[in-house]
Amino acid sequence: MFWLLKVISNAWFILCGMIPYNYNRRKIDVTKSYIITPNHQSFLDAAIVYTSIPHLFKTLGKKEIEKIPIYGIIYKTVVITVDRSSMTAKAASFRRMKKELEEGISIVLFSEGTFTNEPQEQLNPFQIGGYSLAIMQQADILPILYLDTARRLHPSKLLQITPGMNRAVFLPPLSASNVQKQDAERLKDYAQQYMQSCLDFSRTNQKKEIWNYALSWLQLNPFV
Repeated sequence: MFWLLKVISNAWFILCGMIPYNYNRRKIDVTKSYIITPNHQSFLDAAIVYTSIPHLFKTLGKKEIEKIPIYGIIYKTVVITVDRSSMTAKAASFRRMKKELEEGISIVLFSEGTFTNEPQEQLNPFQIGGYSLAIMQQADILPILYLDTARRLHPSKLLQITPGMNRAVFLPPLSASNVQKQDAERLKDYAQQYMQSCLDFSRTNQKKEIWNYALSWLQLNPFV
């Protein structure tokens, strides 16, 4: 089901005139499992993960979507569903994510959790769950910037798709090794500052330069 979704997503994007471009993807070690944290600005983000991320992963998604005919069957196999109204269900989803990471499968979490009806230059406040999980599993955090999804499909105009580039920029991963549980909040804020700085840089510079900029930022701003 996962590979079927990748084929369908790539074909759909191309047929709609939205051409995927993936910067720095070859620099990522795809043999490792990550907590993958893209920015979130459009409904299109749920599809672009399948055109950008090259290796096996599962996303965290709403349980209600399981009820959609046909698609719900596919959805259940590739998504870790969560009922946000139940603390017990949230805990069960967290344990399942932990299990998938232990089996070598990456987890995609949109740290912002949601997006606004109008695209914003500033990232929404990050949620702590993914960073707590990264610390628990000592898993690297892999940030990705989706630069065009709000232009291709505006969050307030669900039926209006605009052809053009659909760029994903992979950033150097953040290590959660030796980070303590009590530092999850700091790690979350650090990751947000890192992604925001790289996002700001991307607006006025060549996309191929972002990787080196990100490495410089990490050197100048070590997580201590």
